Amino acid sequence: MKDLLLFATGISLCILISCQQNPSHKPFVELSSLELSEEEIPMVSISNDFACSFFQKMSEQEKEQKNFFISPLSAQFNLGMVANGASGKTLQEIESVLSASRSKLQSINSYFLKLMNNLPQLDSTTIFRSANSIWIHDKSLVKAAFQQINRKYFLAEIQNLNFSDPKSTDIINQWTKEQTQGRISKILDQTQGDCILINTLFFKGGWINTFDPAETRQEDFYPSKGKKHPVSMMHQSDIWFGFHETELFEMATLPYGNGSYAMTIILPKQGIPVDSCITIFTGTNWKAWLTASDTISRNLDLKLPSIKLDYKADIIPVFQKMGINDAFNENCADFSRMTDMSAYISEIKQFTRLEVTETGTVAAAATITNVVFESEIVPEITPYPLHVNRPFLLVIHENKTGLILFMGKVMDIL
Repeated sequence: MKDLLLFATGISLCILISCQQNPSHKPFVELSSLELSEEEIPMVSISNDFACSFFQKMSEQEKEQKNFFISPLSAQFNLGMVANGASGKTLQEIESVLSASRSKLQSINSYFLKLMNNLPQLDSTTIFRSANSIWIHDKSLVKAAFQQINRKYFLAEIQNLNFSDPKSTDIINQWTKEQTQGRISKILDQTQGDCILINTLFFKGGWINTFDPAETRQEDFYPSKGKKHPVSMMHQSDIWFGFHETELFEMATLPYGNGSYAMTIILPKQGIPVDSCITIFTGTNWKAWLTASDTISRNLDLKLPSIKLDYKADIIPVFQKMGINDAFNENCADFSRMTDMSAYISEIKQFTRLEVTETGTVAAAATITNVVFESEIVPEITPYPLHVNRPFLLVIHENKTGLILFMGKVMDIL
């Protein structure tokens, strides 16, 4: 398998695009689950703790009542690559956020490599791809050790470009477009800084239980603010799904392909604000909810809106709330394992795309980080109605471990 990872102005693109495979060699062999070592198994819980915190703080940032869709895993890949260039307190802050101080960088690197190798092999009918790349301004000096470790653990392809040439922007945007199968075609307006770090993830899964397009109808959706309006509402009935219910919400898990991946819908009960569910969305609760839904299935009359959603956001404020600060401060940042020059992160953005249709789901994400160098500076038979006609949450995850890939809040269907 081969993945691209390039680090230059620090772009991290995440789109569930797995490591590229050499098509001429061994056939696809499905894994029954993530093959994690005893030391790596706790990293799934740590990763989900990160995802839930990232999701909560992004929701706080989006104070207006609007949709957002993020990839916590993309952000983690991005931070993992950046961490390999950091030292001192800068590294300590990143390690703390990535691993809650329970694992050091070597373990984090090994875990990400295992994800890149294993996740694409879980389901031959579902596409999961991850690619990494580092783009370096041809006049900037980036240490060989930093490049080598990112090649080894993030399967990075590293390339030098003349950032002053407008064509460099086109090259990077084209790379992103290819890795996301055209879903994210532009992450840069202009190539700036000295290092661009890109991680892309791409996911495409078909429902085990597809929706019949003939059953899709125009039905009302009730946003938390504003008037009800018609949306394309998909429908299927008399199908059994993993189900869980609390005082605040009802939750159903819709599997893809061979069941290795799934989308879980979390629908607040009538009168419950969606943010009330986000507040209690922790890694511990997520694990408990999934465990409960594994033991209880319910025969549902399911209505789910078809969705096409594009989103982008500045995620530096989110990382700051999570505890990373020095990396963004030109007077404090320590990236001495990346370069001998003073360096800091000037920008991190994430771009995502979500498409939910009768046949399945496509999800893509791109996290962009700019790094600047400076010289001196129980079952029921009757179908139970689960009609997703109001604001709701969604999570795309690996099914056996619950590893979160994407998360979203849908306040309205536009």
